[in-house]
Amino acid sequence: MPYLTSSRGMRWHYEEEGTGPGLLFLHGWGVDRRIWRQQFKFFSRDYCTVALDLPGHGQSEWRPSSLADMAEDIRELFLRKNGGWRIVASSLGGLVAFQLAACEPSRIRALVFVGSLPKFVRDEGALYGLTPARIMKLQEQLRTDYPVIVRIFFRSLFTRSERNSRRYKWIQTFRRQEQSPDRDALAEFLDILVTADLRPVLSRCGIPVHMINGTEDYICPRPVYEQMKRDYPALTVDWLPDCGHFPFLTKPYEFNGKLKEFLDRVGGDREGRAKAAGGAL
Repeated sequence: MPYLTSSRGMRWHYEEEGTGPGLLFLHGWGVDRRIWRQQFKFFSRDYCTVALDLPGHGQSEWRPSSLADMAEDIRELFLRKNGGWRIVASSLGGLVAFQLAACEPSRIRALVFVGSLPKFVRDEGALYGLTPARIMKLQEQLRTDYPVIVRIFFRSLFTRSERNSRRYKWIQTFRRQEQSPDRDALAEFLDILVTADLRPVLSRCGIPVHMINGTEDYICPRPVYEQMKRDYPALTVDWLPDCGHFPFLTKPYEFNGKLKEFLDRVGGDREGRAKAAGGAL
């Protein structure tokens, strides 16, 4: 499995397959790059597809990392190696994607978010999202019940009908093969969730932004996106019915179809294709 080390010494683990325009997948809290396996396989036919393990998850090492640190590493190691990238991000991984859009907008052709928000915590200025108390409770539980609490939390992100499906049984099979994320990494990522506010990036980035969400996602419920659509009219949203936080896991064919429609709509990348074919930029 390939690894790259950034200039700050962070060792990143990733998978890469295919040629063409760059397509980067970023996972969320408590999982790793393999959560995208159904998308990785499908899109590597037309794209240079990369799936990363975020710090302390999967096989990437853990060292304290801010959103800015992670974005700079990804920019240095991946975004500079192709003409332009589309980024697909789940949950907390969306904050990393927003930070990338802030520091390297010229390299990003499109942003796609799944169960993700530019600000996850509700306050007077953001009438949607989680409460700080809910996140703090999860942090407290990590101190005593780790890694059991990670498995319980993961299960809670699916609807009852999803949990009763054959696909969920398959998901549980590959989850049992995963290495538990680093406890300190999980706690620090929750701190990031509480403090991060990247709404200004969404309002000024000028990059096509699309969201593909489950209608039953309790972390990012439908009224959240209806409010966001009012705040950011250029935002486009697709809904997958009867899905929770991970529609790409439980309805991968439908999700891949929605994602492909959006990527086709925003167009190709002549620079990326030229580089993949050995042409000059």
